[in-house]
Amino acid sequence: MAKSKKISTLNQSIWPYLAPRYWATWFGVGIAWLLAHLPWKLQHFLGKNIGRLLYRLSPRRRNICLKNLNICYPDMQKNKREVLAKRHFESMGMGLFEMLVSWFFPVEHTASRVTFSGESLLEETFKQGKGCIIIGGHFSSIDLCGGQMTRFVNVHPIYKLQSNPVLNWIMERQRERTFEKTIERSNMREVVRSLKNNRAVWYAVDQDYGRKVSVFAPFFGVECATIAHIGKVSRITNAPVLLYDYYRTKTGYHISLQPTPEGFPFMDDVENATAMNKMMEQLINSKKEQYFWTHRRFKTQKNENDKGPY
Repeated sequence: MAKSKKISTLNQSIWPYLAPRYWATWFGVGIAWLLAHLPWKLQHFLGKNIGRLLYRLSPRRRNICLKNLNICYPDMQKNKREVLAKRHFESMGMGLFEMLVSWFFPVEHTASRVTFSGESLLEETFKQGKGCIIIGGHFSSIDLCGGQMTRFVNVHPIYKLQSNPVLNWIMERQRERTFEKTIERSNMREVVRSLKNNRAVWYAVDQDYGRKVSVFAPFFGVECATIAHIGKVSRITNAPVLLYDYYRTKTGYHISLQPTPEGFPFMDDVENATAMNKMMEQLINSKKEQYFWTHRRFKTQKNENDKGPY
């Protein structure tokens, strides 16, 4: 069966998406709206329990998570990896509610729960007038913290279109409301334009986007496909690169921007990918359960004839 074509809905009316074939999706959206309006503590309580349920009922995702943990932490005892996997699913359950909040509320709704560090670094960076490339990873609070980042820096995130047109319609309008501009990940011209206009462009650099756009570099000691063009974009625009970290705390969320290693990005793509993966490892190790372990990070093998771990 052919995959649904992913197209932007920003310039399209809602009326085509009210057809009967989309009613089930809209019913789910209605439930999502109600869940987004629950109290924060109740959302996290329900999210944890939904995560525990998914751990039991989603063997495919559970297997991907455990495989990744085994690859990245081979010296960790098996029972501890299983405990970590369960905590990861709880974190992802909470992230589901945080995503819904980001869909249906403005960033001000959660602002009182968010702390930020990196103001002076941002000020010095934008004084250069070259914009800024922000790199980070995928953690369970990505949707909520991504929106909150706009309170501190004018950022243009890179995004991927969804195959479900109703969800695309909602998510693209949420991004349009939250961000000055968003950039579809294949649109390099807009990336360069944003940087030349002294804006920040945000890349999540920790996922496997396939052989064509990647080089292979170690991630927790294992070679994996890592995007190769961050250094090229920086060289074209002379834009500096900052590291973005964010995480859930007991009372809310913390966001920070940090300097990247001296000399980064380098001239060599593999050296850049190796440095980025090392930065991601450091971010992950400080909050292991919040990382996206259910992503197939090692699906593309360096040797095309080798079978993947999943």
